[in-house]
Amino acid sequence: MVKLTTTLLPLIPLVAAWPTVMEMDMHLKRAASGGRLNTGTAHPNPSFDAAAQYVDVTPGSGHEFQSPGPNDRRGQCPGLNAAANHGFLPRSGLPSITETATGLEKAYNMNPVLGAALAAVAVLLSGDIPSLRWSIGGGFPSTLPLVLSNPKGLYGSHNKYEGDASIVRGDAHLNNGNVDIFQNTRWKNLIDIAGDDGLTLAKTTILSQINTNYSISNNPYYFSGPFSGIVAPAAHNFVINFMSNHSAENPGGFLTKDVVKSFFAVTGDDNNFVHHPGQERIPENWYRRPGGLDQYNLADVFIDVLAGNVEQPGTFRIGGNTGTTNSFTGVNLADLTGGVFDATTLLQGNNLACFAFQAAMAGGIDELDGLLSLLGGLLDPVLDPIKAAVAGLACPQLPEFHSQLFTLFPGYKGK
Repeated sequence: MVKLTTTLLPLIPLVAAWPTVMEMDMHLKRAASGGRLNTGTAHPNPSFDAAAQYVDVTPGSGHEFQSPGPNDRRGQCPGLNAAANHGFLPRSGLPSITETATGLEKAYNMNPVLGAALAAVAVLLSGDIPSLRWSIGGGFPSTLPLVLSNPKGLYGSHNKYEGDASIVRGDAHLNNGNVDIFQNTRWKNLIDIAGDDGLTLAKTTILSQINTNYSISNNPYYFSGPFSGIVAPAAHNFVINFMSNHSAENPGGFLTKDVVKSFFAVTGDDNNFVHHPGQERIPENWYRRPGGLDQYNLADVFIDVLAGNVEQPGTFRIGGNTGTTNSFTGVNLADLTGGVFDATTLLQGNNLACFAFQAAMAGGIDELDGLLSLLGGLLDPVLDPIKAAVAGLACPQLPEFHSQLFTLFPGYKGK
């Protein structure tokens, strides 16, 4: 059991654009009717500003494509790899929390509060706390090697940050522990479901369900944790929300197979696809999602996950296989959270967001067991962006997190 100390629980009193219960109900009804644009469930009337949305990656722009060098990190996420290859993130692949927030906003119009929160979780779970840096790929040396082990990067965060049932990556257990295997079958499914009219949120939600069911049926170590279980369906949604091109004729965005191939570093067509690891590109003549109120924010992540679960029940789940295929067993959320959340209340209002980030903090604290007193104030700059992201939610306090319940699943902690 992890006990969350009182210094980690208070939420910073910042204003966040979280939906009311009535607004959430409206969004979910829109999802049920199939009325979701590529700007997300909560953005049905986006605008288009060519000058503001154009992303210049031409030679001389400062954001021209460069292949990563031998010491540059690249990982499983094509959007992060492309941002690093174009210099929106450090080309080393080792951004700080601030660099992540500013870089992903400039490249994709991700709300900086969301960018900072996701980066902070990455630092907490697999990064370097003193320097506030994390790796979009493999590990790197610790700033305090005598106190902290070397950060493992996203590669080493399996089933804590990144997880099974990826959109194009194979499950680690099915690939000798490698989390970065580009699985041709999943890629072919992605391209096939796109068709001639391109990818949409509804299509990738179907794909998320297909990928989840495949993992449950083939991976005896399949695991969907409190944070990684949200990241998996959210990552499917991110492809639509951040890779879609936009125009005056289609301000809600459109995502053709050619644009997808550029972002995923794939050439060829039909049955002759070739993946080029680390060569992900933002295409030329590409216009990001609109900014302002149409930036993609933290609330949007959870609205889209919940909307997807309305369309395809089971795309979001917490639990795993217990050592054999098709043995998925859910976690008793009331036991996990000391009665604060249960299967009914978790999907109400903003509870899913509250649960996910408090669970992520608990997971990080679990990893740092015995070191909290040594780290002291070093944790504050990591935890503050997470607290800021969920400010205004009136989250119920989660003083205890019974992580020992996950020992039932051999996939817990990436085993």
